[in-house]
Amino acid sequence: MKTKLVPVAVLLLYCAGANAEELFYQGTWKTTNRKLDGIVTCVVTELGNHEWHGRFYGTWQGSAFNYPVTFTGAANDLRGTATIDGARYEWKGWISPQHFKANCGGDRYNGSFDLHRSNVPVP
Repeated sequence: MKTKLVPVAVLLLYCAGANAEELFYQGTWKTTNRKLDGIVTCVVTELGNHEWHGRFYGTWQGSAFNYPVTFTGAANDLRGTATIDGARYEWKGWISPQHFKANCGGDRYNGSFDLHRSNVPVP
């Protein structure tokens, strides 16, 4: 009987992940140590167990960017790390159904982003 339950459990976990809602946020990215301000869009998926996935994308000075990032924590205390173009960054912030805000620092840049819920389609 246990061998019959394992495939069912795996199927249920897959279906639960497939139904995860993607939330779209868009707003400003600001740096404090170098002028790199601009518009960024982020698609956020809550994976469960205080785990999240985000994809930050946009165009800056004519060049497209697209960075996947994983982060953890409760919605009011998110933390993440990422390596972007060889530089390591850490950030912490919070997210709600209407707002996603964080401060970040890293090897090259320090700054923040302030994003609001949007209906921007994913390219």
